[in-house]
Amino acid sequence: DASDASSKYMLVFSPRGGSLQHEMDDQFEMFDDDDLCGTIALIRCADNYGTNLCYRFFVRDARGDFRPWGEARRVAVPARDHVACFVGGPDLETEAKGLFGLTFEELLGSEWVVDDSITFKVEVEESVVFSHPSAVPQIRLGKADVTFEQKTPSVEVPPSTLQADLLSLLIEGRHSDVSIEAVYGEAAPATFSAHTNILSQRSDVFAAAFSHEMRESATRTLTVTDVPPPALKALLHFLYTDDFDEVLKVLREEATHAAGTDAGDAASSSAGSSSAAPISCAPEDAQQSIAQLQAVLAAAHKYGVLR
Repeated sequence: DASDASSKYMLVFSPRGGSLQHEMDDQFEMFDDDDLCGTIALIRCADNYGTNLCYRFFVRDARGDFRPWGEARRVAVPARDHVACFVGGPDLETEAKGLFGLTFEELLGSEWVVDDSITFKVEVEESVVFSHPSAVPQIRLGKADVTFEQKTPSVEVPPSTLQADLLSLLIEGRHSDVSIEAVYGEAAPATFSAHTNILSQRSDVFAAAFSHEMRESATRTLTVTDVPPPALKALLHFLYTDDFDEVLKVLREEATHAAGTDAGDAASSSAGSSSAAPISCAPEDAQQSIAQLQAVLAAAHKYGVLR
């Protein structure tokens, strides 16, 4: 209340939860307890009239929303014979100090500090006392000024799962209506359960195969003889996700699987031998990876995948 000289407040911030003693204004330094420690405190101008307060602390997060720190507190400050400040804070009476119990170092890396700054808000409701109770038998209350803060409605949208959902259809074969069979040289054949609607949308070549009277269309099986199984698998993953990282992931997994199989075969053939040749991680591995990636790109060109 502007008409009440004692209705003035100061915020004191001690980021390490230390002493709230400060050198600012004598009117805000008259404490009944000189050992007060905390992170932040609301200090009311010193007087001896007393008052009724309701206050609550808020802190702004990285999204700009104010989050409450502690519950709202209603306090009846009694009239006193001596002049003193009222002091209130969310962690003045707790053993653990710090914003939500965070240390100063943890606070610096938290969502509450943005651009090296932290923003607090304190809501205060006060019943203003104009005269000391000992002077007059009645107490006159000042007019309360209420400020309404309108928050823009917002809806938190969960992250998209479309890419993962489509890929799971391919991996698990759910609702599949076509089989893609990879038969290439001496490599073990591989069959993938796919979906004509997705493949037709992603590739004009696949669309033509499924729409014309072909063997592939009649038997719902498409046999591919000029693409290695790992490359075809990587291409299918890309068609379902539109993510090139999925191509690299598939090629790495297939290379690891092949290396493990070769190592197992080498160990079996050397059983009973006095020594075994070490497994080489020569540049041939890098050349093999490049060759597999080239095979994927060639398959993409063959099936009209423009991206």
